[in-house]
Amino acid sequence: MTPSPTAAFLPASASPWLRLDIRLFRLLHAGRGPAALMGFARALARWSWLPLLALVAWVSLDHRLGPVLALLCLAWAGLVQLAGKRLARRWQAQRPFALGLCPNHLGHGGRAGFPSSHALVMGAVLGALLPHTASGAALAAMAALALGTGWARVHTGAHFPLDVIVGLAMGLAAGLGFGLLLA
Repeated sequence: MTPSPTAAFLPASASPWLRLDIRLFRLLHAGRGPAALMGFARALARWSWLPLLALVAWVSLDHRLGPVLALLCLAWAGLVQLAGKRLARRWQAQRPFALGLCPNHLGHGGRAGFPSSHALVMGAVLGALLPHTASGAALAAMAALALGTGWARVHTGAHFPLDVIVGLAMGLAAGLGFGLLLA
């Protein structure tokens, strides 16, 4: 009997969540692929904050609070990110590249990756602005950017799929709560 593909990277005591994450990571063919696709994923993983910032500015231009909405939204997203980093330090979930599943395409350090800080911030921004815009185009663009960034972070081996899914959900919930308080 041959060992499972995850056996080489996991101790026998590995959690079912980690086993699921590795299966999903492999199912998505993450961490490897054509150079052009990996280049696109690296660029999106590193620079998606720029279009997100532009979208925040766009939404705040038509809002009664104007630039104050943008500042409050970004400050809240920063606080959510700090809380997420504290959770990541507490939970100490290793990243895919740290387990040897793929190269370290983004040159990250070995710090824990659950939940994804990028996903937390993108979810918090989307959630905070959700009650403040009637623009379906802006919301769709933010959602597409958040999902695209999540894919890029997984594809480059910086995160497992559940790191991103949980980060987006936590960020969205925290952002929506904050956005409703501002409404």
